[in-house]
Amino acid sequence: MIERKLAEKFRKLYTENSLKLKNYEDQLFTLQDPFDWIQLLSERSYVMREVYAENEELMAELWEKCSEEITPEEAELLYDLAIGFFLDGHHDFVVLTEFCERILPVFIDMDEPEFLVAIYHVLGSEYAKFYRSVGDKTGMQTSLDYFRKSVAHANRYSQISSPEVREFIFNDYMLLITYLSGFHTEKSESIRLYDEVWALWNNENVQSMDADNETIKSYLSIVDDAFMAKSKNIDILSEEDRDRYLQLLFQTFKRADERNGSVEGSPDYRTCLTYKWLNGDIPSEEALNGLIKSINELIDVPDFEKDDPINFELVLRHFKYACTVIMILEKMNLSGDELEEWTDKFLPKSMSILANIPYRFFTGDMQPICEQWYHAAEPIISSELNKVQFIMQMIVRRQPFTYIHSKMVAKIATLIGQEMLEKIPEKFVGVRGIETEQDVQKNKAYLLSFITISGLVHDIGKCYIPDTINRQNRSLNTKEYATIRKHSEVGYKEAQGNAALRPYSDIILGHHKHYDGLHGYPLGFDNTESPIQIIIDIISIADSVEAGTDTLTRSYTQGKDFKRLLKELQNEAGTRYNPDIVKVIEKAPALIEELENVTGQGRYDIYYKAMQEILGSAAEEIPVI
Repeated sequence: MIERKLAEKFRKLYTENSLKLKNYEDQLFTLQDPFDWIQLLSERSYVMREVYAENEELMAELWEKCSEEITPEEAELLYDLAIGFFLDGHHDFVVLTEFCERILPVFIDMDEPEFLVAIYHVLGSEYAKFYRSVGDKTGMQTSLDYFRKSVAHANRYSQISSPEVREFIFNDYMLLITYLSGFHTEKSESIRLYDEVWALWNNENVQSMDADNETIKSYLSIVDDAFMAKSKNIDILSEEDRDRYLQLLFQTFKRADERNGSVEGSPDYRTCLTYKWLNGDIPSEEALNGLIKSINELIDVPDFEKDDPINFELVLRHFKYACTVIMILEKMNLSGDELEEWTDKFLPKSMSILANIPYRFFTGDMQPICEQWYHAAEPIISSELNKVQFIMQMIVRRQPFTYIHSKMVAKIATLIGQEMLEKIPEKFVGVRGIETEQDVQKNKAYLLSFITISGLVHDIGKCYIPDTINRQNRSLNTKEYATIRKHSEVGYKEAQGNAALRPYSDIILGHHKHYDGLHGYPLGFDNTESPIQIIIDIISIADSVEAGTDTLTRSYTQGKDFKRLLKELQNEAGTRYNPDIVKVIEKAPALIEELENVTGQGRYDIYYKAMQEILGSAAEEIPVI
């Protein structure tokens, strides 16, 4: 049976381990001296492996002591652990969901709304954090169902003594309305929930208990924003649903108008302007001019040196104003020239704000905002090179160790590609429309650029994988391992929707498939039929070389030297790895020496330069194709 002493030990040590790794990361993003930075990175790699081992032991000890059928006393201890972790900001999917799912039946039997709302909220939040970014519909449906179970207890509001748990109910209404997919599904549910949450707030009992609760008021403000954001898909509503939606939106308009609706550049001004446009009270051009004037002249530029809520709110305001402009432009059926004319009026300022958010500025909160900004702005960015730079800036750099890994893979792949173009140029015939060996010779620079960019973007799907997986301070469980294997498919889906990334789709999808097509993942992709299989094979080998020699960022293994890894490439040539590439490497002493350096001491220089790019101290170099 779990005793309080063991539960307290688990929480203390697991928390200390998380804070220990966070402290190393904080220092990595502040140290400027290259030597000190490299020393700290090396030290961190050893500490990560120690943390990994200790966390494994802690988890094993806890479950070893746990009764086969959890008792109410054990359930309360695990509840305290889970809620404590959650409120402290330690969002470890395995720990939180395993604890909560094990104790949930006990509290269902007890029928205590306070415990149930808290558990449903934690489970819904963790499933959403874990599955939303990878687009897992089943995982997100589980999340939504937990939120629905939480808000179903709204009629027992007065029985909940904890203010934090009462806040969870409003938070869950907010998350439900936010996550329900823009009227494409559950349109009547979105409208009903919006009606319900405001009725709950205006309830006499709720007002007597929480009328002055600023956290709940902030959730209600986000509810209004999320409900208005659904207007992007208003065209798919029936006439009856559209009328009901606009009636409810009028309440949002009235609340905003009574506050600062007439103050240009304020959040309420955007709300009022959007409602008037949706309702047909003002033409699109008038709405656009008001929004663009606010972006260019009235909304303050955030001071990224000051990590405070005021500057965070300014980022959000620039983001929401820009997204509203884009939404209106999309509804106007403009010609290409007309769209470009409007875009030139606001995009430079918006890009200067949103595309230059430092990694250390509200790191966790900025990740989803940067993703949304990328998806909103990408369709109206004309240059394909600019789109690649944009996705590296807004998405990949937000995951520092994925970014560093991608820079390493790009470097290794480029070195291998150079040697192959010299020794076996015929292998590139058929790539990107190149029809003869003579054309390969003429297009060497193009092919090298293509290989380099392939390395930079091959793991784009990893940027949508939850942080608890990417950080890896313990073993992955089955759900986490299955999710990380989806990164190639997630990246492929991203590439298919982006003209600039589409040429790299097969590489993004197939870099974990074996050369012979029989093993690796995803199972449904036949890499042997790809017209650019040779590039897939180069990236696959470069990826294995980088991962296998990594001594600095992986908690579960110590890296090998390149010569030892080369033997593994040779042993699996013809099955896992392309034998032609392996032969080129093994017969090129100068290349082997370069790869030994890049994967050894040279790794530090690449890591440090990449970190300076992440921090904005150095410009990202994208080869021109």
